[in-house]
Amino acid sequence: MSKPPTPHRVRLSFSFSERRGATANTPAGCATLLLNHLRPSPHSTAMAETPLHHSTDPFTDGEHNEHDPAVPASDAATCGADGGGILVVDFDVLVNGAADRRARAIRDLGRACEDWGFFMVVNHGVPEELKEATMETCRELFSLPEEEKVEYLEAGPMDPVRIGTGFFSVVDGVRYWRDYLKMFAHPELHCPANPPKLRDVAAEYSAKKRALMLVLARAISESLGLDGGRIPEAMGLESCFQILVANHYPPCSGPGGAGMGLPAHSDHGFLTLLFQNGVDGLQVERGGRWRLAKPLPGAFFVIAGDQLEIVSNGRYKGALHRAVVGGERARMSVVSMISPCLDAVVAPVLELVPDGRGLEFRGVRYRDYMEHQQSNKLYGKAALDIARVKRDIAA
Repeated sequence: MSKPPTPHRVRLSFSFSERRGATANTPAGCATLLLNHLRPSPHSTAMAETPLHHSTDPFTDGEHNEHDPAVPASDAATCGADGGGILVVDFDVLVNGAADRRARAIRDLGRACEDWGFFMVVNHGVPEELKEATMETCRELFSLPEEEKVEYLEAGPMDPVRIGTGFFSVVDGVRYWRDYLKMFAHPELHCPANPPKLRDVAAEYSAKKRALMLVLARAISESLGLDGGRIPEAMGLESCFQILVANHYPPCSGPGGAGMGLPAHSDHGFLTLLFQNGVDGLQVERGGRWRLAKPLPGAFFVIAGDQLEIVSNGRYKGALHRAVVGGERARMSVVSMISPCLDAVVAPVLELVPDGRGLEFRGVRYRDYMEHQQSNKLYGKAALDIARVKRDIAA
């Protein structure tokens, strides 16, 4: 499938406060705002020709629709806390479990990465109080007057702190129903000055998540039949690059109110950990169907990224996922992504391609890959094309 043409560039200048005006929570106001700010450009396929209020449900049969229609989360199959298929990894077993239990947990982890590119981790040791403090300080940031955030509102994809609406609207040509904060957290933490406590909270939270993901990286390496340090070494994870992201999806009340918070995409990094404020909206694609992911209490969602797909030579897949919005409650999520060292050249480890045949990806410097993905319109897993080995079909 070919990638659609890049949409024409537009700049939308309405403010955060304008979008959250008194009309935003009325049915008519909600519909107007969604139509104005979620409608794609003529060249965009993110929600092309898809009405925001459906007389028929495009997902009643569970089939994947790559045009990302703005549909309520209830239109997707549900999986997670009710035993609907998402595998759960007990982090404490990975660290402290007896040999047989740990071996079983690593096999389960490998199966999750191979079948889903997505799983939950429990007993991870990150205090609930720290998670709540992180969520609350990010909520305070979103509520600040725009003049206190203005220096970050025009930041580009590779700037260390970025606040905005939509993925990167100058590239997308469309505003998604999302406010976000993105900040580089490691090897150096970059953070807005306000709210004042954000820096300390973000530093502690990022350090906890980084340690957790480095343990998962070693376990993933073992699940591939490799030494635990092989994958971390191949990507320079000891001097890893880490991003902290907070997403705020404003409420939208009224019958049928729904929209796309973030379109279908895979993450550019290695692993992503996510928790949310109790409002569902994360959907994961598996087997041609969109599944609404419901977490276990206290669990983190773990999402495999593109660099894991590359380094494993396609054995493990970066998960295709999206965020849908609707209803009267705002949804918030906090995301921490661990990635290779910016200057690491990520390629399949040779042990997984012993004879040099069947090589699915070529080596790409992570900095270049990230800049490519962040500077282009989100379109599924299209960013991986720059790393895929091109094969001569005729041959």
